[in-house]
Amino acid sequence: MKSLFLFFILLISITEAQESMENFVNNYQVIFLPEEHTDKEDHNFQLDIIKLLSSKNYKFIIAMEMFQQPFQDALDLYVSGQISEEEMLRRTDYRRRWGFDPSLYRDIWSFAKEKGIRIVAINLSSELLQKVREEGLEKVRDESLPYPVIPQTEKEIKELKELLKTHPKVDEKRFFDVQNAWDNGMALAIARLLDKYPDYKIVVLVGRGHAQDYESGIPRRLRILKPNVRMRILRREEFQRALLFSTDFSKESSSASSMREPNCRP
Repeated sequence: MKSLFLFFILLISITEAQESMENFVNNYQVIFLPEEHTDKEDHNFQLDIIKLLSSKNYKFIIAMEMFQQPFQDALDLYVSGQISEEEMLRRTDYRRRWGFDPSLYRDIWSFAKEKGIRIVAINLSSELLQKVREEGLEKVRDESLPYPVIPQTEKEIKELKELLKTHPKVDEKRFFDVQNAWDNGMALAIARLLDKYPDYKIVVLVGRGHAQDYESGIPRRLRILKPNVRMRILRREEFQRALLFSTDFSKESSSASSMREPNCRP
């Protein structure tokens, strides 16, 4: 009797998870999939969400913090099959500008290439960030940043100050300016994608610090830039993979077999 009860609880949980996933797929324009950059489980989850959207024939774009905006052409050439992965990494200067092991993201951009899903670089260039460090964000004007730049809230400042306690030698103003430039620049890039592709969903792969909640980071700035945007921060911890990915598409193309691997380190 107890086993039968547990079976029904499991069945209800699966149904609720699937319904919840259907709701988020249908209701949101922007889907944030925040990550710890070196956590393989986060990347597996990102890939599964991307595969789910693809399996249901949604039109969507993958927006990645991992690539800087000036190198968009290389990503387009890669997805269209005109250059190899290694050439794409070289042309985007990936190893110097991002630096994390490409194997962490390989399954994601390989799947995008296979299915013809556009990958868009949303990060600011290293050169622009260096200018922000040297001159101060308030003095920098660039097409990659909104004007006026959206200021940080007291909540964000407090959290950054806590983080700085572990990096006592870092200049506070420069640190705050760069963090704010990142959040503003990536929010603007996403807003422009929404304008350019109104019928598409935008799947955003960024570090967790940039999308902790809706009142900070990129989501807060995106809502200021696009007040009516419908967005969702989807964290891996919110869903049990065994419940969420119990449909046929996961048997065909899920990356579940890689879940046994330890977290990767670059």
